Amino acid sequence: MPEIELFSARTCPFAHRTRLVLIEKGIDIWDTDIDLDDKPEWFHVISPLSTVPVIRHNDYFIWDSAIINEYLDEIFPHPALMPAAPAKRAMARFWINYANTNLAPAFERCANASDHGDEASAAADLRDAFLFMEREGLAKLSRGPYWLGSEVSLVDFAVYPFLERLPALAQVRPVSLPLMSVRLRYWIDAMKQRASVIAAAMPMEFYLSQYQVIRHPRAIALTRLDSARA
Repeated sequence: MPEIELFSARTCPFAHRTRLVLIEKGIDIWDTDIDLDDKPEWFHVISPLSTVPVIRHNDYFIWDSAIINEYLDEIFPHPALMPAAPAKRAMARFWINYANTNLAPAFERCANASDHGDEASAAADLRDAFLFMEREGLAKLSRGPYWLGSEVSLVDFAVYPFLERLPALAQVRPVSLPLMSVRLRYWIDAMKQRASVIAAAMPMEFYLSQYQVIRHPRAIALTRLDSARA
């Protein structure tokens, strides 16, 4: 019997984070996919904010990807994905928080920009986030392939899902990695080679289909209306 039940959605980068950690730790799971456009009523009971991911473990429901991932690292300590030293753990939590409060909102604004002016502003914000990550994160903290050095950590898994989606977003928005983001590119290449990342990866076409829906919502809505009339 699986130890963990995961409630997630393949389209969600936050759920992607937790899937990566579960795979990395080799935890057996029961996976329940949630349609984010048509959430079942029971899901609102187990997820107070109606967001994925959620896990069930020992009859407890736990939500929020950053909290879930640190919980998993405490309950299933091998391999360890947080540094042992308190100062390094604090730094890891800073970058996980940065991913939550800066990278993720910038990425979402870029994906949902409503016109060309919004696109340019949102793309600039996302570029600034990448430059900050390059300058203050990877360039200062790491001499190895990963965010905190030679070993992968929860920071890597907090950030990576957005970078996996970036090539698809770049097809519909004026955004890309800054040319000077050498360490960030090196880090992406290292992450792509991990077995957990390969196992959880979705093709660019999958992500592109999501961003094309965002880019042309009115056209798609009209198509659905026409279909309903037919």
